[in-house]
Amino acid sequence: MSSISKRRESLIKSLYTRHGRKKHDLCICEGIRSCGDLFVSNPGLVEFIVASDALDMLLPDDKEIVRIPADEFKKLSATVSSQGILAVVKKPEFIHDIQPEDPFIVVLDGVADPGNFGTIVRTVRAAGLKELWYTAGGVDPFNDKAIRAAMASQFVIGLRRFENIQELLGELHRYGYNRVYRTDVKTGRNCFLESELFDKSAIIIGGEAHGAGEAGDAISLTIPMPGDEESLNAAQAATVIIFEYVRRLTS
Repeated sequence: MSSISKRRESLIKSLYTRHGRKKHDLCICEGIRSCGDLFVSNPGLVEFIVASDALDMLLPDDKEIVRIPADEFKKLSATVSSQGILAVVKKPEFIHDIQPEDPFIVVLDGVADPGNFGTIVRTVRAAGLKELWYTAGGVDPFNDKAIRAAMASQFVIGLRRFENIQELLGELHRYGYNRVYRTDVKTGRNCFLESELFDKSAIIIGGEAHGAGEAGDAISLTIPMPGDEESLNAAQAATVIIFEYVRRLTS
């Protein structure tokens, strides 16, 4: 049975913080499904693996694996009910100066909740889209909670990060995405009836507290809600809109 070094223990704990992830350019992927997907989809990012001695899972034979007692692993884990595995992972590089392939671009502006951000990343991947654009000021996409919510999909799809919405809009126009929609909880065009919604366009989904920032002459877009709820959260709204694209694609 191995024991993890104090240096590595300190490193892992630091990667649960934004400062630590930025300093080391690393992050934590934890859990059987998330790690399992990562080992298949992008194994080159994995630095080393830490596993509980109680873990029953086939692990890569070309990676360094540190096996430690279950009680010791629980002290490293960020989850209440640990699954006994985590990987220290290099953060993938952001996309720059490459023409997007997607018919439309999903944009997140100020999404601060890691669960919502991660769910949207997973939804984008599930719909067959290749990338996601987002503005600074929200959650770090390599936050451990965001990675768990995304089931490690941020290591598969491409991410483009922008300092603000104006910089992002400039890049959209540069690549020919000239129709921009901005979600609005009360007014705007019906997302189920807007015929050109996914035609070389971008759809901006705002943060939970304040919604999307001002985006020039963006077209307001809304999800009809005949019930008495005030709004949907960011992940719910993104899922409805993205799978309206899938519905049209497959109908």
